[in-house]
Amino acid sequence: MNEQREERIRRRAYQLWEDDGAPEGRADEYWSRAEKQVAAEYDAEGEASSIASDQAGKRRFAGEPLQESDAMPPSELARDKRRGGG
Repeated sequence: MNEQREERIRRRAYQLWEDDGAPEGRADEYWSRAEKQVAAEYDAEGEASSIASDQAGKRRFAGEPLQESDAMPPSELARDKRRGGG
């Protein structure tokens, strides 16, 4: 586990513990809860960043015409369907 992640877990566990009124003898419980929450956040951040990078080259601005590869003209679409395509 890297230091940054461990520090994030430590802070989260402490916050959870404080929010519950600082009960005695439950450090492992709070560490475990914090670890799960932080792991979920790291997973979500990784997922979001990979999705964003996959989509980065596909941006289109309002009013900008579609690229030829982005859309099939209606006549081609109808012809393609008659041939059993998409």
